[in-house]
Amino acid sequence: MQTQHTFTTNARPQRRVAQWLHEFEIPPYVPHRLLRGGHLQTLIGARPGQAVRPVAASHQRHQISLPDGDALVMHDDQPEGWTPQCGAVLMLHGICGCHAAPYMVRFQRRLGQLGIRTFRLDMRGCGDSAPLCRTITHAGRSEDVVAAIEFIARLIDDADSPIGAVGVSLGGNQLLLTAGRVGNGFHTPPLGWDRVGPILAVAPPLDLQLCSDAMQSARLRFYNWYFIKHLLRRASPQLRSREDYQQMLRLPRPRTLRHFDREFTAPLAGFESEQDYYGQASAAKVINDINVPTLVVTSDDDPLVPVESFAPVAQQSSDRETGSVRLHVSKGGGHHGYLKRDRTSWSDDLVSAFFKEAFASRA
Repeated sequence: MQTQHTFTTNARPQRRVAQWLHEFEIPPYVPHRLLRGGHLQTLIGARPGQAVRPVAASHQRHQISLPDGDALVMHDDQPEGWTPQCGAVLMLHGICGCHAAPYMVRFQRRLGQLGIRTFRLDMRGCGDSAPLCRTITHAGRSEDVVAAIEFIARLIDDADSPIGAVGVSLGGNQLLLTAGRVGNGFHTPPLGWDRVGPILAVAPPLDLQLCSDAMQSARLRFYNWYFIKHLLRRASPQLRSREDYQQMLRLPRPRTLRHFDREFTAPLAGFESEQDYYGQASAAKVINDINVPTLVVTSDDDPLVPVESFAPVAQQSSDRETGSVRLHVSKGGGHHGYLKRDRTSWSDDLVSAFFKEAFASRA
């Protein structure tokens, strides 16, 4: 039996908050009976599994130039019979992901079946963006999300065409941070922002300091090793050619993500320290500024993102009439594992149902 906790923040909406957000019936989640527990769900859920390919009537690969000289690549999958009124969804991957991550492709397939156009973004240094970047992605790259939204809005130049967005893990934090920074004026509302919504963030590390604290546990040693190995291996040729990066490689190899953020992430991204990075890039501090209909989903046994990090969001308000952010805490699921009894992913069901109902409510 699923336990659901639903909260709303005391946001100050600058636009109409869709009533459906609080009435939306979240699909029930029943974990696989042999995969109970956060670690099992996380580890098994992260395995590639059966190869899946995007399904679309047409596929385009767009390049988004950024002010600092880097560029992002976005994969545009358009289903047969698509019209602007069918809507589009921007998709952001996690720390070790890219456009080809299994969950990204599964989301694309499910949304494509609904006639929704999707844009799978490769963040800096990830996937097809890697050869085009001298810098790295991180939790605070809201300016890159803004650039992607503006690109989509220019490409689909129709005021009646809704633009949704879904972000997983690190991508979820980037998405929420973007919405909050637009809401509080840190970012000027990008072109097409009035068309943005809804937003779905799955397993976002809202409070990077709390997540970093949790990762210090000896029980999470494997996760630290895995992430660090992947991040070092993924470094692009342009990044590897930088003298400061070469100097970093001469230092002792980091043992924890906090150590990695101190020696690599913070200096490469222009932060004074890992604490400065965590403080500026955590979406928790701007949740109350979000004025776009937003669903945040996590589980009560996520080993990487402590459920306690969502407590401030829950405590701010329970106003179902005007709140623009809804928090759902599932019983089980790990860190974006969510494997069901049939070993399919509950998050696929959630993404499909969420955007189907959201776009229908705007029609």
